[in-house]
Amino acid sequence: MAGDQNLVQTSRGSVAVRAAEALLRTLGGCTVWVRVPIGLSTPNDAAQLGLAASGTEDIALSPVVARHARNSKGSLKKLELLISAASLAQAKEINDANSAEEFFDSALGIVYSGKLLRVESVLVDEFGGVPYLYRVSVSE
Repeated sequence: MAGDQNLVQTSRGSVAVRAAEALLRTLGGCTVWVRVPIGLSTPNDAAQLGLAASGTEDIALSPVVARHARNSKGSLKKLELLISAASLAQAKEINDANSAEEFFDSALGIVYSGKLLRVESVLVDEFGGVPYLYRVSVSE
């Protein structure tokens, strides 16, 4: 019985993933790029001192809906990006909430409308133990 209930919950979670993807596409989802460092190992002194430039990679995520969020001072300098779990799974094969949070924590920022924005927080919406939507708060 318990196994059947877990299967039903997981099935409902995968339906929520597809529904979130469809909803974000319907709302006119755009593309954002997550800028992450490339793990190149250079053992010389300049790299260890931070004098050598490190490589980066931009990873495209789509569909994403961006909406303005008010910060504590009431200005609109903060954005909330709604990112479908399916797009993150396609781009980086990330399928669980912990890996997604680690991915966004390691990011140098998110490029949206030509600006590099700083990641402030990541919230995960789950259904049946399956993440279907990531709410990423970014600011200038």
